[in-house]
Amino acid sequence: MTGIRGYGAYVPLYRVERADIAQQHGGYAGGGETAVPAHDENVVTLGVQAAKNALANAGADGEAVDAVFTATTSDPFDERGVAAHVGHALGAGTDVRTGDFQGSARAATDAVLAARDAVANDCETALVVAADVLRADPDSGELQTAGAGAGALVLGDEEVGAFADAASHTTGYVGRFKRDGSPVTGDGRFNRKNYLEAVTGAVESLEDADADHGVFPEHDGGWGERAAGAVDLDADLHSTFDAVGYAGAGGVLLDLAAALDEASAGERVLLASYGPGGSDAVAVDVSEDTTPEMTVQEYLDSKEYVTYAKHLSFREQLGGDA
Repeated sequence: MTGIRGYGAYVPLYRVERADIAQQHGGYAGGGETAVPAHDENVVTLGVQAAKNALANAGADGEAVDAVFTATTSDPFDERGVAAHVGHALGAGTDVRTGDFQGSARAATDAVLAARDAVANDCETALVVAADVLRADPDSGELQTAGAGAGALVLGDEEVGAFADAASHTTGYVGRFKRDGSPVTGDGRFNRKNYLEAVTGAVESLEDADADHGVFPEHDGGWGERAAGAVDLDADLHSTFDAVGYAGAGGVLLDLAAALDEASAGERVLLASYGPGGSDAVAVDVSEDTTPEMTVQEYLDSKEYVTYAKHLSFREQLGGDA
């Protein structure tokens, strides 16, 4: 049965406290902290590290990968792509199939479902990588939570977990958006309303929405809990928002990795992504207890705080969202 052979995650070492950001610009100081990429980290390097962790967890290497699908909302290049660079860095063959999914945090589950279908047809091993380094205008509320992180899955014959069901809820609502080279913008009130409608629509379209673990990546604190309540899901919820911030498509697979770290064989994990265009809900039945060499919690605990000035310096060196 098509499923997850291995998974992995990556979170940058540096963090900035959101209260420090608020102190510089005034306004409400949201709780928690946000991951800050180092000057030499970008969507490709974050994705490669998460992919290496996933391959190690699956007991595979880059040469075994037949397809690489990547998802991001913060590739700084209009024409480049990420998948081919990730595949090359991992040692995949020149005949590896690639696919880049962008434009929405929902791209993470777009890539997962595309890889699932590829494995079900003619691909033995597919790698899915989602990574983001988000930027925000210094005077905006989004600066406090513009995070960075990555997650990866190795798909093939079921080992860690099997795909039990999937459903989508697609809308024409845009919500968060950004122009080329510009920070993200959008109206948070309307975004939350559409988030709830899209996520609940996708989850309620599943044949069986009951689960032991819930993953609802969120743009802002509390959104995931609202979504779980709206679908009457009594499950352990897993979110890295308070420790990492909003990490776009990367946050979707990062949060999924956090859930898989805690899930036991026989339990179900329910993932619901969200971004411009709607939501995908994916149910995974865990079949084997496994733990990557570095868990998400260990990444969260392994950290070094930087000042607001240093955080800004790192982002400026990267061009904001490189």
